[in-house]
Amino acid sequence: MEIRTAGREEIGLVFDIMQMAFREYAGVLQPPSGALGEKPEDLLPFFEGGGGAVLAWEAGQPVGSARYKRDADRDALYIGRVAVLPGYRRRGIGDALLKHLEELARGLGYSRTTLGVRLSIPGNVSYYERAGYRPLEKHDYPCGRDSWYLMGKELQRWEEEGRPA
Repeated sequence: MEIRTAGREEIGLVFDIMQMAFREYAGVLQPPSGALGEKPEDLLPFFEGGGGAVLAWEAGQPVGSARYKRDADRDALYIGRVAVLPGYRRRGIGDALLKHLEELARGLGYSRTTLGVRLSIPGNVSYYERAGYRPLEKHDYPCGRDSWYLMGKELQRWEEEGRPA
């Protein structure tokens, strides 16, 4: 598997992977997932101001994506829309995307990453908890039918892991 930064010309590919991965939530979540209402041009702000997206490839096929941007309120790197195509799940691709983005965050000088997770998808909450993320804030959707956590992870410094600083 290869994970690499997506170029601006690959916004459509990042978008398509996210749409296919989030399709399972269509008609299930209230309020509906914002991911399914996006358009490719909605990704443009992620490619400005130190943000972007990454793509995971397996055997030459794009199989996963995630985006990132600066979380100025928390001096962290925000990870968003982690998406793995349904046929490629449970192969460690999501874990690899997270690890790649955590390394990217460290390289950019951040000591924390953040992400948002809906409470109505408890499997996703526990997935991120197993990856070392902890709830920082709980938010309710205006309709009152669902809530979400902003979760965060403190990143070890490279020298604490035995890597060169």
